[in-house]
Amino acid sequence: MNKIIDPLYFDRKLLANALLTNLASGISHALTLFAPRRMGKTQFLLNDITPQANAEGFNVFYFSFMDSYDGDLKTSFCQALISFIGAIQSEKKALSLLDKVASVEIMGFGVELNGDKKQNIVNPSHLINEIARLSKKPVLLLLDEIQELARVKETDSFIRSLRTGLDINQRKVKVIFTGSSTNGLRAMFNDNKAPFFHFAHAIDFPNLGQEFSDFLANIYQQRTGNEIDKQAFFTLFQRLNYTPLYLRAITQDMIINPALTLEQAAQIRLAQIGEQAESSTKWQQISELERQLLIIIAQQGNISIYSAQTRKHLANTLGVENLTPSSIQGKIRKLERADLITRNADNSLKINDPYFQTWINENADNHSP
Repeated sequence: MNKIIDPLYFDRKLLANALLTNLASGISHALTLFAPRRMGKTQFLLNDITPQANAEGFNVFYFSFMDSYDGDLKTSFCQALISFIGAIQSEKKALSLLDKVASVEIMGFGVELNGDKKQNIVNPSHLINEIARLSKKPVLLLLDEIQELARVKETDSFIRSLRTGLDINQRKVKVIFTGSSTNGLRAMFNDNKAPFFHFAHAIDFPNLGQEFSDFLANIYQQRTGNEIDKQAFFTLFQRLNYTPLYLRAITQDMIINPALTLEQAAQIRLAQIGEQAESSTKWQQISELERQLLIIIAQQGNISIYSAQTRKHLANTLGVENLTPSSIQGKIRKLERADLITRNADNSLKINDPYFQTWINENADNHSP
């Protein structure tokens, strides 16, 4: 069966090659890619990293900690590792391993296999040891949205076991983590008490630029015979906070209905963003001062949030006499804990989710009390 090709997918083969070269050469054994949700990390892992890694002789394992699972997240991860072992070995060897782990208790983590009444007691370290021992090829683990594991209660021992397995087998087993929460990743990798403290080299997943909007504009012209003003298209991409999902959707709309102008297609999608209940709910659940802080951060980013000028502006907006730096600091900390904002490398503030940032810029004034 022929593989279905996505004509609107913009590959990042150069980035994939650079990351894999570093892993294969031993420069690094673990990398962490950060970008907010909807910026294309998962597609990059599946469409760029995976086929190139397979071609370079890796056995590749992918697991998303963001997906919904019927059972316990830890159990689901161990089940997936066991299935991976079965995929890289003959059925006989895989069954032999399952029989083996069924009778061994390691750190007390149970995995109930589908169709098997036995309770198999395994942990990540044990399974990664088995993967390294049984695989004839180097192994690449792609662990998507890893910060979600830290949100689950009572996972410290589990995470320590995962790090132990990766540490022991780092010559054979390489790993790429991804995360969409800067605050969550810091808790896992930057806290000196965290199991993964300084374990992986952190890399910001780069935004796509005008090369992406030009690529989509060219596809649109090929399919419809119509032209798009490429500079206007890129300006729209900037307005959408460089979120590839939105620009793809607008391009699809115009290909399906060539009568739509760029302005009309953009307004349709922006209106849909404004109708999103998730963003509206977030907005309604926070205080008016927190809303005003988010508006400033979304629109101005690197402004000094504690300056006298900013505090005066906020006080006038709220109709109060004055605001102290400490009152603003308390709200900033609350917004960080809620994962609504995060900090850049220079300590400036930004909205954690570009989707929410777009919603704020387009709709916040209409949703204030």
